[in-house]
Amino acid sequence: MKIGCAIFAGGKSSRMGTDKALLQLEGKNFIKRLCDELDCFEERMIARGNRGNIEDILWTIIPDIYPERGPIGGLHAVLSICESDAMFCVSCDMPLLQISLVNYLCGFMEKEVDAVIAVTEDGRKQPLCGIYRKSVLSVLEEQILAGDNRMMAALNKMRVKYVTIGLQDSQQLKNINTPEDFLAILK
Repeated sequence: MKIGCAIFAGGKSSRMGTDKALLQLEGKNFIKRLCDELDCFEERMIARGNRGNIEDILWTIIPDIYPERGPIGGLHAVLSICESDAMFCVSCDMPLLQISLVNYLCGFMEKEVDAVIAVTEDGRKQPLCGIYRKSVLSVLEEQILAGDNRMMAALNKMRVKYVTIGLQDSQQLKNINTPEDFLAILK
């Protein structure tokens, strides 16, 4: 099975007040950190919604087919054009992600599974850190056309393998959504 990679970087960043993809951590913006970490994938995309391009990024930028739908719209756009059988997807606001965790999750993608989703040690499902088979495109389209943009509602219609990860790996999935979250990881 061929698995590609997509980074979601098209959100409004309303709680942060600025484009989260461009926040700087240790001399690199979030999107560049993730691109460097995940560069081993053969097929690489950035779901950018209706935002502009990002300087110095050579990954394929994907606009939304259904604008203003959030992550489900980005996932739909990616799966609509990818050539891979499945795509590992991560949100740009998880800049601490490491390839070792991604490889671990990819090991759970089996024939009878539509998606593999990380679950942090506190039990929180992370639909924006997971692998989605291209075949779920119809589920996403149906969900979008019904006006329901919730990723969890779409996952309820798929065969999902939820993978609980330990405390150390869970730290990699810390979402940076607010200025306070950002200050916390800078310390």
